[in-house]
Amino acid sequence: MIVNYFVTALRAIKKDQQHFFLNVIGFSIGIAAAILMALYAQHELSYDKYQPDSERVYLGHTDYTARGLQIIRTSSFSVADKLKNHSQVEAIFKFTDAQSLDQTNNLIQVDGTYHTLNHFYAATRNILDFIALDILAGDITQALSQPNLLVLSETEALRLFGESQVLGRTLDHADGQYTIGAIFKDLPENTHFRFNSLIAMPNQYALNGVGNVYFKLHQNTDIAAIDKLLTSEAQKENSWQAKNGITTFLMNLEKLHLHSNDLFVMKKGGSLTLLQICIALSVILILIASINFINLNIAQSVKRAKEVGVRKALGATKTQLVAQFMTESLLVVFLSGLLAFAMVEISLPAFNQLMERQLSFSYASEFMLAASAVIFVVGLLSGLYPALFIASFRAKRVLSGDLVRGGTPAFVQKLTLCFQSALSVGLIIAVSSLYQQMSLIDQLQVGYEKSSRLVIKNLQTEALFTPDHNRLFTALNSLTGVAQVTSIDTDLTNDMLDDMRVTWPNGEQIEGTQPLVRTGFHAVDTLGLKLLAGRDFSPEFSSDWYTEDKEGNKTVSVIVTRRLAELAGYQDLQSIVGVTVTEPLRKLTGKIVGVVENVKIGSARQLALPVSFHLGSNRNIGHIVIKVANTDLTKLSREIQKIVSKQLNLSNVEVTRLSDDYANAHKNELQALKMVEIFSFLAIFLTCLGTFGLASFAILGRQKEVAIRKVLGASRLSLVNLLAKEFLLLVAISIVIAYPLSYWLIGEWLANFNERIEQTVWVYLVAAAFISMLTWLTVASLAFKAASSRPSLILRDE
Repeated sequence: MIVNYFVTALRAIKKDQQHFFLNVIGFSIGIAAAILMALYAQHELSYDKYQPDSERVYLGHTDYTARGLQIIRTSSFSVADKLKNHSQVEAIFKFTDAQSLDQTNNLIQVDGTYHTLNHFYAATRNILDFIALDILAGDITQALSQPNLLVLSETEALRLFGESQVLGRTLDHADGQYTIGAIFKDLPENTHFRFNSLIAMPNQYALNGVGNVYFKLHQNTDIAAIDKLLTSEAQKENSWQAKNGITTFLMNLEKLHLHSNDLFVMKKGGSLTLLQICIALSVILILIASINFINLNIAQSVKRAKEVGVRKALGATKTQLVAQFMTESLLVVFLSGLLAFAMVEISLPAFNQLMERQLSFSYASEFMLAASAVIFVVGLLSGLYPALFIASFRAKRVLSGDLVRGGTPAFVQKLTLCFQSALSVGLIIAVSSLYQQMSLIDQLQVGYEKSSRLVIKNLQTEALFTPDHNRLFTALNSLTGVAQVTSIDTDLTNDMLDDMRVTWPNGEQIEGTQPLVRTGFHAVDTLGLKLLAGRDFSPEFSSDWYTEDKEGNKTVSVIVTRRLAELAGYQDLQSIVGVTVTEPLRKLTGKIVGVVENVKIGSARQLALPVSFHLGSNRNIGHIVIKVANTDLTKLSREIQKIVSKQLNLSNVEVTRLSDDYANAHKNELQALKMVEIFSFLAIFLTCLGTFGLASFAILGRQKEVAIRKVLGASRLSLVNLLAKEFLLLVAISIVIAYPLSYWLIGEWLANFNERIEQTVWVYLVAAAFISMLTWLTVASLAFKAASSRPSLILRDE
């Protein structure tokens, strides 16, 4: 019997290859998209779940949103120590960027060549209680208990020494020597941790420093109570936090990748919104593919109605007929699944590049088993209704030529078409709105020039912030295509590093955050700032450079933004030039030498704040910004790397484009745009297949009406419009459904940006017009064929 079912199924497929092809293509596309999204979701949700007691480990965060800033994942070590003996706290682990420590040096020497230690951090000795590390050599607990012992990843050891068996080897630096105390296997991708070099955290810094504090809490701990206690202790220690409403809270380790992303992350995390969009779109595609599968099978049922009637007349039971048509459906699903797996294999490299992940698909895995089970269940459910529908035909009625099946199937098909069309309209609106928002972000006036600017990142400030002749800058300026060079301590595309609240001569003390950016000479010219009054920082005024005397008194020249000047009460920008401001706590006196147009630091999601620029720096790490004239940026980047490597004896020099850095600040939004764009195309394609199936069903049922109308003189165009009118009405209903939902959802997403577009009517009208036109063309392609048929061929049996 089963063999007979398969033979009959193959005959049916051979008889109507178009129907089979549409079914397989539509279903396989939906399955392939769902598999890719499931792989991505599985990877994103797996972050740090393998760490020791991950469900009980929490990272302290400090919330500065009350000051117009963001939440950062750093907090006070001394405040954490006050909870060390709390009944609900099992252990505390401290972790910080080693560049913030005075006792460490990340510039090391190997065989006469200087290298910068990559991702260099300091940690307390109990690291293995919080991070799952595969130790290849040495004792990491001992290495993090003694100063000047270094722990390296396998990749870092290979980069520095050319081999991984380097236990006991030494690295020279300006203040002494490091000894390799342990080697660990590279961290997996699915963790928020990113470090290649570790050193013991100095005791004094561990007591009074600031960094990442991980708390391992007991089961069933009241997290809200711990948050409240941390905030209370932090505000007691720092009255400024209490005055400004700065709070502290904990976030579970497993949530960090999708929920915590700020300036101080070790590596850029994922996006919960992007993940939700991808999952939602994949579910939508599966639904559309399943609906199409149902509609196409029901449409096909009209052609096979007489076959069912003959089978019933010969004694076939309803159960046998259901089994027959379910066999055909499962065969289509099986072939669709195979094609879907092939699509996944082909598209996975491009998908990985788009999402910046290293996803892999293993056929001998639980994921494969789960995917196969889901495909089978979806196929079973999708094929069940058409099978029951076809098997329920009455032999007498279908053999007499009556194929009318009542209103229920037609209602279900119309409902599904409304659903598909509403989704298509909504997705087109979403794509258009996303494009407009990303265009706004790209064209947003940030106060500095993003184009034709190269950035050399993470260099020691001794090589950058020097008031006298700088050999490195001279060498860079000599390159063809380099127009100007300056140094800067802040990544303008990321976030501020420092702020300063000064007292103005008129007694004004501005409240709120005022970012401070330290630069070198020619900052206005190199960064592309718009000078409104005064002058740029220039070597001709060498006394402008930051200085500090033996008593700790500091002087510096300052350039302020227009907004800062206006907040200080200076509407005439020329009048502020030459004014002296003071910051008593830092013993700093600043002289205003220029005013520039407002500068926005960070992404479009962040607030625009009043910024000031100081000439000179006292930080450890800085960047070089290069203004480029008409030239090949790729070639120039290679020449810059060679010069910096030679001048500073560095092996790893990072050169990026400022425009790329700005785009990376909005990477999640760009990825969301790409995903919505791709899925919208697929959804619209599948919707056309669904419309094709429903239209073919409707037109087959109205063949006699079309033939009679044609005999009575109706034109082809009038017949096409007659048949298409019903579908356009369904599209109109779907538009009414899609408009308010799209407006609300897109409005919620745009609310995440401080600079955002206004939703426009034309986007909604274009989306509606496009889907209406596409529906008309799809129906018209079938209707025209029906309207072109000779009436005698349709009516000859009447």
